[in-house]
Amino acid sequence: MMKWMNRMRARRHVRASSYQAALEDLPDGLESGWRESAPQEYPGIRTDAFFFARAAEGLLRFFDAVRGSERPCALPSDAADSVWHAWLRRDPIGLERFCRKHFGRVIPHIGRSGLAPDALANTLVTGRRLEGIAPLGPQLPRLFGLDAWLRMPGGHGYWRRDDEIVYARLGKRGLCLSRAQPHPELTVAALLAAGLVDAGMVLAHMRQQQASAMAGSSCGAFADGSLGMAFAGDGGCADSGDGSGAGGGDGGSSCGSSCGGGCGGGGD
Repeated sequence: MMKWMNRMRARRHVRASSYQAALEDLPDGLESGWRESAPQEYPGIRTDAFFFARAAEGLLRFFDAVRGSERPCALPSDAADSVWHAWLRRDPIGLERFCRKHFGRVIPHIGRSGLAPDALANTLVTGRRLEGIAPLGPQLPRLFGLDAWLRMPGGHGYWRRDDEIVYARLGKRGLCLSRAQPHPELTVAALLAAGLVDAGMVLAHMRQQQASAMAGSSCGAFADGSLGMAFAGDGGCADSGDGSGAGGGDGGSSCGSSCGGGCGGGGD
């Protein structure tokens, strides 16, 4: 019964997705191949139909970002990457045909070491543009919230905190383990240095911040529950009691120059 209900939920999600046509064109056998291979690469990952539908949609959303960008992009979701890896193992030539058909180009799979330092920031800005989100500010494209929403074991957790984007590696049950920290690649200064926004955009953003602060100076605090996660008073993740982190990470207590993104795609 639970399996049937899960499949019904997956079908409803596909029908409501803006990527419905591409999702319905996924090759036969991809889901079963993913179900077999993903747990070997990502221990603890759920392999139900709804998880696959959401992860596959995330991958297509990333392909869309690559298509809409002139620079390589980094994929901020291990859930989506699990589908990409399964597809590459199963039928790399078919994947190229699929990308040409639905996204107009082949999207090469690039390892983390081969990506430019601003690849994750490029995904952020491009994703915001595709979803009609302001290029600056804390609002995140859907792809950045996918791992936390699906509780992807060892995945990438991104949240909003005031005007910052904070990041923490998720634990072995896909929960936030420790205090999330501002992501150094996704700050306003980093976006400006990478040439993804210009000085005029930054100035307009600062003026908007000042106006909002003045308008809200007498208002009470509010909770950001956009991902159903618990937040500490400073915007860090509350202790989930999830034990030690997965995937060899440190639970997200600090963020180096390459954190928060896995493989990527794009470039000529």
